[in-house]
Amino acid sequence: MPDPMSRRTSSDLRAALAGALLLVLAGCVMPGAPATDRTTVLGGALTLAAPKGFCVDPGSRRDGKQGSFVLWGNCAAISGDPAAPKPPFHAMLSATVGPEAAGPVEATFPGFEKFFRTPVGRAALARSGLAEDVRVVKVTRQDNLLLLKIEDRSKATGAPVAKTYWRAITGLGGHITALSVLPLAGSSMRDADQIGLLAAFDTAIRAAN
Repeated sequence: MPDPMSRRTSSDLRAALAGALLLVLAGCVMPGAPATDRTTVLGGALTLAAPKGFCVDPGSRRDGKQGSFVLWGNCAAISGDPAAPKPPFHAMLSATVGPEAAGPVEATFPGFEKFFRTPVGRAALARSGLAEDVRVVKVTRQDNLLLLKIEDRSKATGAPVAKTYWRAITGLGGHITALSVLPLAGSSMRDADQIGLLAAFDTAIRAAN
C-alpha cells in the first residue's frame, strides 16, 4: 500500500518544481528594466533576494496561488547600465517557491532524494518535462540545503544555459523551495563555485526576511 507521506512528498515536489519549467519561457533578460536584487512573492509574505551583481529579470516573474518563479541575471545587462554591479560568474539564478510543506522541509530530505531518482521526479526536474532528458549526477546535503547536480539534455528553447547545473531544495517561510544556479552555455563554473553561490543565494533570501 502506498505511503501517504510519500504521496504527499511527491505531489508537493511536482508542484514546487513545475514553475522551473517557466525558464524556457523567460528567455534572456530584458535590457533597460529597473534593476533590483529582490522582489516579493506570495502576496508580499516572502521576499526573494540574490547575491550582489544579480538582479531580477522582470519578464520572468510569475506569482500565483500554486507557486512563484523568479529569474535573476547580470544587473548591468538588465539595467542597460555598464556601471551597475556585475556577478562574479557568467550565470543566472532562479527560485521556485511551491506549496506549504506539511512539516519541516529538511526532515523529508531522504524522501526528496528518493523521489528525484524516479522517472516522475526526473520529469519534474527536466525543462522538457521528459524523464529521459535528465540524469541526477550527484546528491549531497549542506546545512539546510539538499543539493542536486543535474544534467538536463532538454532541447534548448529559451535562455542559453549549460546542460549541467546545481539545484538546492530547502524550506523558506514553510514553503518547499528550489534554488538553482544556471551557468550560461559555454561558460565554465566549478561545482564548488555553484554550491557556494547557492549557499549565498539562500543566505540572501533569509537575511531579507
